[in-house]
Amino acid sequence: MGGRATVLFLSALLACSALSGCFGNSDSDEEALIDLVVHYDATNGTIQQAFIGGSQISFSGVTFNFDFSRTSSDYGIETFFLEPGDGRSTITVDGSESAEIEVEYQIHGMYTVVLGATDINGDTANQTVVLRVDHTIDWSEANSADPDLMEINTTPGNEDSTPKQVLLDSTVENPSLITPGSPVTVTWELMDPVSNSKGTKTEQIPDGEDGEWDFILNFPDEGIYDLTVTIDQGTDRVNIDHLIDILYEQVESPPNPYQTTDENEEENSESE
Repeated sequence: MGGRATVLFLSALLACSALSGCFGNSDSDEEALIDLVVHYDATNGTIQQAFIGGSQISFSGVTFNFDFSRTSSDYGIETFFLEPGDGRSTITVDGSESAEIEVEYQIHGMYTVVLGATDINGDTANQTVVLRVDHTIDWSEANSADPDLMEINTTPGNEDSTPKQVLLDSTVENPSLITPGSPVTVTWELMDPVSNSKGTKTEQIPDGEDGEWDFILNFPDEGIYDLTVTIDQGTDRVNIDHLIDILYEQVESPPNPYQTTDENEEENSESE
């Protein structure tokens, strides 16, 4: 073979090797594909917190469960993992021992969670799910002549999210005593983290009756808000109940629960 023919042959060989299909399957065709299937019943929840007399008596975070058991790979699954989206380390489980991951949140916020799997060949597949965590606080005081200051922390667990609203539903009771009581005048006030008043109300409450303040704060700043109730006039003691909701925009991912064959058939028949 002449020199020119040799050069042309080698050039054709190199060009062909760069194209898939010239000499069989390419490496990408031979790679195992992970079929990532994750089921989860909920993508939102509410933290529940309760105080009596200024002391916390209960707290429950929000736990989400993710089921990877229907995920598969040609080479076998090595690990499943979850990135919580709040700065915590990735949660990883051995795929031969478990196919479920639970993650708990104790701070309200919107969390973009990464769910994934890695097979024994080192291939990885992942998907993202957005979770919404709201927060409800139930605060009560009884027989108080000097009501406690209530702190409301609007700082989310994920710095990329901001609460949509803080809903305040407060009731002050002037309880009736054995002897005739007198009215009391009270003032509610909500102060922002830099001590600016965001809302206030003053009301005279007759003996044996209640006064209420419902207030909505839209797009609150991050930080500690102070809710105070001040007895401006009167000597009667009061009972106080605050219900606070810290809420986020409802833009979480839809749930993806596992459905049995019977459930799928029932849904199909209803849609027909």
